[in-house]
Amino acid sequence: MPSPRDPLFTPRFAMLWVYAFVTFFSAFQLLPAIPFRILDLGGSKAEAGWFLSVYTFASAFSAPVMGSLADHFGRRRFLITASVFFVVFSILYGVVRQLPLLFLIGAIHGAVWSGLMASASALMSEYIPASRRTQGMAYWGLSSGSAIAVAPAVGLWIFHFGWTTLCTELSIVSVLMVVGALTLRADEKGPVRRHLAVSDAWDWRVIATALSLAVASFGYGGMTSYAAIMAIERHISPPAIYLTTYAISLVLFRICFSHLGDRIGPKRMLYPGLVMLPFTFGWLGIAHTRWEMIVSAALFGIGWGAVYPAFVTIILGNTDPARRARTFGSIVWAFDTGIGLGSFGIGAIGQHYGLTNAFLVAAALSCLSIPIFALTSPGLGGTSLAAESEHVSATD
Repeated sequence: MPSPRDPLFTPRFAMLWVYAFVTFFSAFQLLPAIPFRILDLGGSKAEAGWFLSVYTFASAFSAPVMGSLADHFGRRRFLITASVFFVVFSILYGVVRQLPLLFLIGAIHGAVWSGLMASASALMSEYIPASRRTQGMAYWGLSSGSAIAVAPAVGLWIFHFGWTTLCTELSIVSVLMVVGALTLRADEKGPVRRHLAVSDAWDWRVIATALSLAVASFGYGGMTSYAAIMAIERHISPPAIYLTTYAISLVLFRICFSHLGDRIGPKRMLYPGLVMLPFTFGWLGIAHTRWEMIVSAALFGIGWGAVYPAFVTIILGNTDPARRARTFGSIVWAFDTGIGLGSFGIGAIGQHYGLTNAFLVAAALSCLSIPIFALTSPGLGGTSLAAESEHVSATD
């Protein structure tokens, strides 16, 4: 149970939260605008869409490796280095005109991005008291959500003044990231002093459990790409009503109820959230009125608002604290892979069989999340080196 002696909102929590907000604010100004840049350079609509796929899959499949590098060399040090790279990427995006080179930069950017997310999350896990981990990780997730809510509109507005203007602004934001990374403090005892091997980058027990998150996020990827299109096709206004309702319900749930995961145990929050996901995807598939989309979005916000922080709490309580960047890298792998495959897969299914059937497939696939978690999560116990794992076990 949370204790008043375990403060959550400390200055370093706030500093890292702001750092993450600025990081996502930078990235999600770029991602909606760069397809227009590719079109301006003579690329096709398909090529404009490929950039996000290259970026996402590079992030997903490099995440465990990048997390391991952060554990080996130091998480704060990795954040500083990654922030410097973001300055370089912002400049390169402004001057490169060859599409193959632009895609290569995007792949490297995506890989560094995954390491940055893993490192920042690992540092935040040090800042959050074990007794308030579910609540803390829920609030930590709001840093990215808040940035994503405002960054695309800001980025597209700045883009009206020219691509060079946008890249200049992104460079300035990235410099602020460097300054922010330099001010962070870490509780880690130092980099992991063990032999660095590629084969050691993947913790297969964590990855096996994270598959439950991947099948759940398949529909998440489709929702972000096609919910607005479905609203337009079904004459529901405003087109962004699903995304807006989802964001509001997720924020409200995490602010008001995420502390329950620390009181009743994260599994008792995780399982109801996973149960809700198939219903939300199925409901979205058959929704033809505004209220049906609102209900589906609200339930999805509540379900996902519960799933992610509870899932992370369980994983962290049963893995090595010295390898937490690698652990978060595995979680990033699962989440990004599910989103990338979901965006592509639901689009492909929807093209041939309709979006209704596509989201029914997503609903069926998300039903696998509980069996996968139930079968694989006991194997995490064998890797537990965390003293605070007693807290997780006791509350489950």
